[in-house]
Amino acid sequence: MTVEISLPAQLGQKPELDLQTVVLLAQSADDVFERCVTLALQKTRATTVVLVLHCAEFDELRVVAAAGQRAAAATGRRLPRGQGLGWHVMATSAPYLVEEAFSHTDAHFVAGRPRSGMYLGVPLLAPDGQVLGVLSADTTDSDEVLGTADAHLLLLLGQAAGVAYSRWKALEDAQRSATQYQQLARLSAQLETLAQPDDIAREALKTLLALSEFDVGAVMAVDEDGLVHLSMIQGQEAVANTIAADLSNVHEPRGLIAEIIASNHSAAISEYHAHPDSPPELRRVRSILAAPLRSSTRIVGIIGLLKLDTPHPIPAELAALLDMVAARVDRAQERIATFEQMRQMREAALRAVGRVLEGRDGETFGHTDRVTSLSLRLGQTLGLDDAQLQHLRWGAYLHDIGKVTLGDDILRKPGPLTPQERALMQRHVIIGDHMLREEIFVPREVRAIVRSHHERWDGAGYPDGLGGETIPLLARIFSVVDVYDALISKRPYKPAWTHAQALDELRRGAGSQFDPQALACFETLFDDDGGDHDG
Repeated sequence: MTVEISLPAQLGQKPELDLQTVVLLAQSADDVFERCVTLALQKTRATTVVLVLHCAEFDELRVVAAAGQRAAAATGRRLPRGQGLGWHVMATSAPYLVEEAFSHTDAHFVAGRPRSGMYLGVPLLAPDGQVLGVLSADTTDSDEVLGTADAHLLLLLGQAAGVAYSRWKALEDAQRSATQYQQLARLSAQLETLAQPDDIAREALKTLLALSEFDVGAVMAVDEDGLVHLSMIQGQEAVANTIAADLSNVHEPRGLIAEIIASNHSAAISEYHAHPDSPPELRRVRSILAAPLRSSTRIVGIIGLLKLDTPHPIPAELAALLDMVAARVDRAQERIATFEQMRQMREAALRAVGRVLEGRDGETFGHTDRVTSLSLRLGQTLGLDDAQLQHLRWGAYLHDIGKVTLGDDILRKPGPLTPQERALMQRHVIIGDHMLREEIFVPREVRAIVRSHHERWDGAGYPDGLGGETIPLLARIFSVVDVYDALISKRPYKPAWTHAQALDELRRGAGSQFDPQALACFETLFDDDGGDHDG
């Protein structure tokens, strides 16, 4: 027999059940459920008590807490619409008593087969009257009987638990939102400090995974030909490696990726298996949240989160969060692209300055490019980092910028300079240093090359008479290269020397004119070149 029990909406008489235990002592929304089923089991004649919540995203009932005989087997179960007697309670918002559950075809049995016993389900109500789920008790494998008093108890408990859960959920949602925005603000600040696209994507994925219950984060790159391939993946190593193997091949956009590129909008797929064209190699992927990454007007990638093995509801706030993160990644990428454009323009301008100077100085064409290339090779051999190499490159471009103040009568003089002319010539390093101090984008390390590349290891150089390691490292490196190139190049006052002659001359200056370590490393650059470096 089936009975729908009519009880007053507001229960005035309090039974011997301390509902304050649920409302006041629960430490979280999950704790509310655990206390609820435990109290229900204690205060009724049931063998098992189950609490299910309705998941609107998948239209299913999920067992979030259970107590009693089959609690462990019940917890975590998912009941689609029509499976389980709880759906009747959801539809009617009223208590529902069934004397023999096995006589109902829509009944669900944790044991896997119909068993004798009663079923009593009551709605779990939010403060506004919305049915959140069902609190149910059964007497499977016992002779106990459930009745109106039990329904009264469960309904009162369900109302109290619904209020407590709603309060805790509102608090946890607010805390989660606050955490998300704190993390988002932190990510935005971090992105401003990063200069490499991979670093930007990595930080974005780490933040998204920390703020969601997804297992894997990935970025798919879209090249200029419209082909896609896996650019980066984050998550548990074993899981990420499995997914990476399935996504690594370069291919035409298809399925969800093609949809996102075509629509230029994000997509949230709670049940990926039901999505058209979901590839079989991604059979473990059950839910996907993904958004396009843009550079100017072109889509350059897809950033996404993957949930494996079990479907996962995707709340609107998480989808909005992904869109915000994608927008911040877009801006960071745009900033890097703009910076790179400016850097390239600056590099070209500085190189042009160097080539103009070499023409005025009567040097052979290509001096600037040769000393720059050799300086960078020597710097890399000596273990310089990227910033030092950039300073070395800029210093090579600008090392003789002070010579713009000298006349052709000194620069192109075929014979020896007079003492007065030599003094004017030597002042070009000081003039160059002073000129560059006015340019705020030129680092002091670059000016150190301009000023000190004619200093000597023994302290007999100019303009400051520095010696040994008091000479800036980049200036010591560049001076070896500059003298070498001057020796192998034809000048108005001398013919070009051979590579071997130039190296012999440099060796004679080891420990007096040149840093011995810099010179020794310089010689290794030619070990495999066959010695053919005549100017």
